[in-house]
Amino acid sequence: MKAITSLPKAGGSAGDRDGCPLSVIEPRSAAAKLVAAQGWAVMADVPLGAYRAVSFAGRMKAGTSGTCSITQGNVAVFDGDRLLALAYGKSDEDTAIGNLTPLEGGRVRVWSGGIVGSPVGDLRVEADGTVRLRRVADEESVCRGRASVPNVYGMPIDKARKALADKGWKPVRVKPDGESRQAGLIRRGIVEVESCAGTGLAYCSFRYTAAAGTLSLVTAGEEGLPHTVGYDVKCR
Repeated sequence: MKAITSLPKAGGSAGDRDGCPLSVIEPRSAAAKLVAAQGWAVMADVPLGAYRAVSFAGRMKAGTSGTCSITQGNVAVFDGDRLLALAYGKSDEDTAIGNLTPLEGGRVRVWSGGIVGSPVGDLRVEADGTVRLRRVADEESVCRGRASVPNVYGMPIDKARKALADKGWKPVRVKPDGESRQAGLIRRGIVEVESCAGTGLAYCSFRYTAAAGTLSLVTAGEEGLPHTVGYDVKCR
């Protein structure tokens, strides 16, 4: 990531992104419109403290189960319509940058552009206005600070559920639906597994609860215990 005042022109074309319509958004802010005007596909446009963070890419390739591989990904930080900084990968084939998600406290999480996206860092604005891209935080504050979620990305489900329990998230026992992978996980004591897909990336979903709300966790992979690829919190 470095300070920069002008956007590069897109290396790809609209035809390079036809297979991934769900990864592209309509630009609405002045910052996102400036990005689109350079020929880029805008993926996210979110507040970053007093600034805006816009992620965009040049090439996208559709994969299995509705997934998408994103290359030539970037994150631009704007003050209104004035570009302040740009984060990018090491090469045109790098899948380092994909979508963005806002976090509590004004921070923004940066995701990779791989087939199964993973968080690669957190953007934050320091008190003096400096924008920094740091490693993913050890935990995320949720529900206006009433709860927190540890960094469970990449953890096998047995370790992830223990880390969640340490933060007060309790597994919700579900009724088995007869699916073989679900049954296998329940036999191993992972009673909160709601469902498992039998095709594609073999996603499984799990549910937890705490005083502040509920947490849905998703894993991927068929070999051994699946690994965490995402979660979503709904606050009470």
